[in-house]
Amino acid sequence: STDTPPYNTGGPAEKPCRFVYYPMTFRQFQQLRPEIAAGLPASGKATGAADDGTGYVDPRTGRLIPWGDGAEPSDEGGSESGTGSALSTLSNVEQLVASGSILPIRFPDPGKPEGIRTYRKPVMTMKDIHFTYEGSERAIITSASVTVTLGSRVVMLGANGAGKTTLLKLLIGDLEPTEGVGEVWKHHNLRLAYIAQHSLHHLEEYLQQTPIAYIQERFRQGLDVELSKLKTLALTDDEKAIRDQTGAVKDVVGRQKRGKQVWYEVVKPGRKGEATQWYPLEEIETQFKPYVLKMVKNYDLKVQALESGLAVRPITSAEILEHLDDFGLGSDLAHGKIKQLSGGQRQRLPLFAGVLAKPHVI
Repeated sequence: STDTPPYNTGGPAEKPCRFVYYPMTFRQFQQLRPEIAAGLPASGKATGAADDGTGYVDPRTGRLIPWGDGAEPSDEGGSESGTGSALSTLSNVEQLVASGSILPIRFPDPGKPEGIRTYRKPVMTMKDIHFTYEGSERAIITSASVTVTLGSRVVMLGANGAGKTTLLKLLIGDLEPTEGVGEVWKHHNLRLAYIAQHSLHHLEEYLQQTPIAYIQERFRQGLDVELSKLKTLALTDDEKAIRDQTGAVKDVVGRQKRGKQVWYEVVKPGRKGEATQWYPLEEIETQFKPYVLKMVKNYDLKVQALESGLAVRPITSAEILEHLDDFGLGSDLAHGKIKQLSGGQRQRLPLFAGVLAKPHVI
């Protein structure tokens, strides 16, 4: 990771958690805050079985496999619990991949969004965000600020219930922050993949289908239907009804950059038919009803789908097969039913679907 932001109560467990951002790797964080790192869960028994450096744990069987000739563990392994095993495994990745003990995942190169030239320029930000769940008096997040760049590799640490998932949902738009407090921003050309904590639940309705059929159905209209379900994107029935009223915004049909501002072309029904007008994003955010901003974000998704190629043509079985293989799901598994996949193989399927659109941020 390139960034390590843990949650910390600063004392008693019942106190609200404070989000602290450390722009450094986890190893650097361990050296800076050893008292926090020491409280993290220890490595499991399976990992510990190979701590003596004599071999590696086969992820499929959990058995200890001795290192082969010419594949001795690295001297950098050390003697710390869990560390020697991890470093030994890392130093022999090629052998493990060749033997089939590790199934590699190959991510597509998304390129850079228009206007983003470096890997350190922000592409997503949150500023001074607060959030309280409905029916609760305690704020689970207060004054949280986050900056994500294309070069970020972020790990969030914290106890159960500290608010890690809540913070992530606020950042990607699956939750809305407390009204009138702080702001969440995402670059309009940024392609995002969201692999939910319980991402496997939506596979239940596809258990009798093949992974190929699941992917084709999920992207049938050129857009990822799972992204369209986010709270900041999905229109309610009341909002859909407002669209047909005279003077209301019915649709968003265009986008262009004018100087440093992004403008959107909207359709408004009137007495003499429909007409289009252009408005800057800043005005839409402050002067229009919230549902219009949802339509703006949905239009951004359509543009992103065009840029990734998903909306240009239907996804063929051959293309899906090629990319599934990059995620360790070969032809036999791709043509079998999802219910026949192991738990680990099922976890790879939503991950594969998430990166199919060549996301900049996962």
